[in-house]
Formats: sequence, structure tokens, C-alpha cells
Amino acid sequence: MCHYEECRRIRKSGHLTIPKIIREQLEISDGDVLMIMEKPLGVVMKPIDDNHIFNESVVSNNGKVNIPVEIRRNLKISEETNFSIKLDKERSSVVLEIVEEENR
Repeated sequence: MCHYEECRRIRKSGHLTIPKIIREQLEISDGDVLMIMEKPLGVVMKPIDDNHIFNESVVSNNGKVNIPVEIRRNLKISEETNFSIKLDKERSSVVLEIVEEENR
């Protein structure tokens, strides 16, 4: 269940800023490591589990994370791609769903 939603774009470098309200709710701060899981319509990020097989990204200043290039290629993500960023408190995760042009 989504508790917060906002639209954003990824930068050419692959960086995306997680909104402050989501970082506060999930207690994510600078230096934390997030698992990044590719899904058919986007990406799910959550605080790291001990035993995982997913990509990782370190949260930098002001909540910036880097979406790995292999995920961006697989999902055809560019700086023109719009995302819906959602907070999923039940799963303690940040959900990025690609917003199709006709839905905007």
C-alpha cells in the first residue's frame, strides 16, 4: 500500500533524489546502503538485508542514490523517463514506477 507518492526524473548520471518525507519515514540517511531491485515496471529500493543478491547504492547528501547502469539499460531508463516515487511502509521500501507518457 502506498503512503506517499511524488513524480521525479532521473539525472543523466543515473542519480535520483529520494524525497525527504520518504527518507524520514524509512529512517534513511546519508551513508546508508540500499538494495536496488529491478522490477518489470520500475525499481524497488530498501535498506540492505544481510543476505541479498541485489545491486546496492549508498545514499549521499540530500537523499541522492544512483540507479545502476545495467538496470537503466534493462528498463530503458533515461533522463527523459518520469517516475512515480512511492513510499511502501509495510515493506519498508521506496518504489519507483515508470510513468508512461499517456498517463501524464
